[in-house]
Amino acid sequence: MNKLTKEQVRGMTNRRHGERGFTLLQMVIVVAIIAVLSTIALVGVTSARAGQRRINSARLFGSYLEKARVDSVRRHADGSAGLPQASVTVLNATTYSVFIDFNSTGVPVARTVSLEPGIIFNAADVGKEVVFDWRGRTGFDHGFSVENANNSNEKTPVAVSGFGDVTINDRVYTPVVNSTSSGFNAPTPVPTPTPIPTPTPAATPSATPSATPSATPSATPSATPSATPSATPSATPSATPSATPSGGGGGGSTPCSLTINPASATIRRNGRTTATVTVSVSNALTATTITATPSNANEISVSPSSALVPAGGSANFTVTSRRNNAGFTYDVNFASPPNCTAASFRVTVEN
Repeated sequence: MNKLTKEQVRGMTNRRHGERGFTLLQMVIVVAIIAVLSTIALVGVTSARAGQRRINSARLFGSYLEKARVDSVRRHADGSAGLPQASVTVLNATTYSVFIDFNSTGVPVARTVSLEPGIIFNAADVGKEVVFDWRGRTGFDHGFSVENANNSNEKTPVAVSGFGDVTINDRVYTPVVNSTSSGFNAPTPVPTPTPIPTPTPAATPSATPSATPSATPSATPSATPSATPSATPSATPSATPSATPSGGGGGGSTPCSLTINPASATIRRNGRTTATVTVSVSNALTATTITATPSNANEISVSPSSALVPAGGSANFTVTSRRNNAGFTYDVNFASPPNCTAASFRVTVEN
């Protein structure tokens, strides 16, 4: 049996000392770096997928709005029993209803559509309904926000203008509209109060003198007939004009009038807040009806539109904005015809 020499054994030992591996500390550092990079990559992928689901949900919602608009135009839906208008309604945070003619039979039906997992509507959008008329218009602006359920800062806006245009994300169309030049309808002119009539005295003197001479000749020839007409016309005109102006069922010399409290207010857009104004009737002896007329009924609503107020009483009216954008001022005019002076309430719409 061959034995190794000392030189051979020494050479084998030197080779083992040169074959070095990784230490435990180096392996721990490498594993930690891999874990950190994997976590960052996972978070990025998760966020990207959530953003894609949000965008897909917003686009699907916008496409159904477009379909509803086209459906109303195609069916010439005038809102009658046989031609109901197409609409889209947000039912809750995650679902909405689409009312259109899905099967091209001329009869629209409602279907419920859900957003993708983890995606919700903004809480202010729940209950909103967009109805399209036979021209594809909605009457006023509508705004929606499709958001990430875990991060409300990640959202995609969807807007529908009063003309029916549907826009998504940074392409949202906001028309320039103010209280004097509107893209929807011209503002309703402020009614002019009817002036109190001025009484005109009516005095017509009526006196007709009546004098009839009477002469009867005597049968005696020596008689001289004498006839002396005695008639003195007497006509004394007596007419004293008396007219007491009275307005709105009131009496006395002061006409009835309307007073409002407060004179102005600021509300948030799209019905997020409302304003309450109290209208009182002064110098009225009977009940009177107060009518509220906004300067633009498509963008401002008043509830109720009219109220019966007892003599000396008052009524409360609620003013709400229908707009989806802010920075506009409107007037609400209160009147109680025919002779009661009117009053005006100014409302400003903000975010």
